[in-house]
Formats: sequence, structure tokens, C-alpha cells
Amino acid sequence: MIPETISLVDRQLLINQCKILSVLGDGQDKALYERRIEILEKGYTGLYQKVFNTLYEEVPISTYQEVDTILKMYSRINDSIRLLSDQDKELLDLGSLEFEGFDANNGMHYYMMSYLVDRMDEYLEYKGRELKSHTNSPLTKYNKMLQIHSEFMHLKKEHYSTTDLQKFIEAVKANME
Repeated sequence: MIPETISLVDRQLLINQCKILSVLGDGQDKALYERRIEILEKGYTGLYQKVFNTLYEEVPISTYQEVDTILKMYSRINDSIRLLSDQDKELLDLGSLEFEGFDANNGMHYYMMSYLVDRMDEYLEYKGRELKSHTNSPLTKYNKMLQIHSEFMHLKKEHYSTTDLQKFIEAVKANME
């Protein structure tokens, strides 16, 4: 969030940082930092977005936790599917359990997941894959699945059986209706 006001001390600290950065940068950087210095010196609050335009809104820890839990759930589902026989796989509608990614238009979940996968090298099974959802409500689907995942977590199951996976499929299909 861009501040509506900045204390004199904070403005002076930011001005000093911009002065240092203008000396260290190239010609284009120097001009950018000089404009920021002027905005801060004159207290043009309406232009503070030009000073802070490189910062993103914070991602709440709850969003991180939700994304992380969903990805852990999917890791467990995928590991369980790999352990199934071909015959068991044919009995299940595994396509309905496919991870769809997150809606990039609603940002935070998508960008958090992308950062975890692409920059932090976590959940490598998704690296290089299209992670943007092409549906409006992947979170609704995931939250239904998380309810079942939570039940299984209390039972301390490391892998899901065919019956367990069928419960996920039924939850997803009920969500579609």
C-alpha cells in the first residue's frame, strides 16, 4: 500500500537513499532517482506512487499457507496416484483431480504459487507447467478437496487409497453441480 503521508525523518532517509542510488546508477537511473528526490523533498503526496511503484502489495501469510497446503495436498494425491495399479487408475476419473493452477486475474494465490515453484524451487512437479487456471473458481474446488485432505491428515495417512481418491473426485464433482 502506498502511504498517504510520510514523516519528515522517513522522507529524509528515503531522499538520502535515492541520492546514493542516483550516484551508483547509470544516466537513466540517475534521472529516475532525481525525480523521486524532488517528490520527497517537496512532499508531493499525490506522486508518492512514483516513488513506491516498484513495491507490490504484501501477500498475507494466510494466502501463503493456503497455497502451500493446496500444493502439499496435490503432492500427496499425485504420489498416491503413482502408486496405483493401472487397473485402479482406470476405475477413477483422475482428470477431475488434475491441478488447474490459480486464477492469474485474482493475483495473490497465482503469484505466490509461481514464486514458490519458479524462484524457490519448491513443488518441482509444477516447474515449467502452465500454472494459470482457465476456470473462474479453482479455489472453490481446492477448498472442497482440502476438507477431505484435512480429515485424512487427522488419520495421519501418508498415501491415499483408491477409495480415498474417490472421495476427492466426488467432492470435486459435487462442486461442479
